[in-house]
Amino acid sequence: MLSNISKALSEGEFSSDVLLSLDGIQINDDELILTIQATYEDDDEKLQVWKVTCTDFRVHNLNVNYFEEFEVLDNHVFLWEYNNNLADLFFKGNCNDVNQVIGELYITHSNIVNDQLPLEKYININYHSTDLRHLLKQGEGLFSKGPVNLIKAYEKVLLGNGYKTSIIEFPTKESTQYKIFIFGDSYVVAKDFQAIKVL
Repeated sequence: MLSNISKALSEGEFSSDVLLSLDGIQINDDELILTIQATYEDDDEKLQVWKVTCTDFRVHNLNVNYFEEFEVLDNHVFLWEYNNNLADLFFKGNCNDVNQVIGELYITHSNIVNDQLPLEKYININYHSTDLRHLLKQGEGLFSKGPVNLIKAYEKVLLGNGYKTSIIEFPTKESTQYKIFIFGDSYVVAKDFQAIKVL
């Protein structure tokens, strides 16, 4: 996979620390091709250049900052919506202290996702419900759509505050699991990553 980049860098006869950076991006349908170069910190000379093909990519966040480390993970919060079953959470009822419910939801969500995703990502906030407080005060409807592990955590908070809930779960249709390639502040979610040295 990408271990060949680490091996090539460690076996290279470089005089000091080598930095990696993103040098190019190309998209062909559902394939994302990254060009990653290795250079010395204060030198533009390219020591090595790699093409990393991300097959069946779903989402990315890319920047051109230098990085020294990278990894490919098959278990990460950003993968839940692709690898886990998804679910819809419906609620009905009212409670006396909406602020308490919101506080509990934020704490529960933050603990589960380790502050890596905003709560609003999966909450049903749209032109009908402009914020979480408004959604809860409506008293019923679709509360959230997202990975089933998060949906069940939200349900527990709602049930604990007197709401009635129901969940509709949708099994994942993917036969191959997605992975995440993390390098510096960048990441790509895809099914596979292959690196080829071009320089």
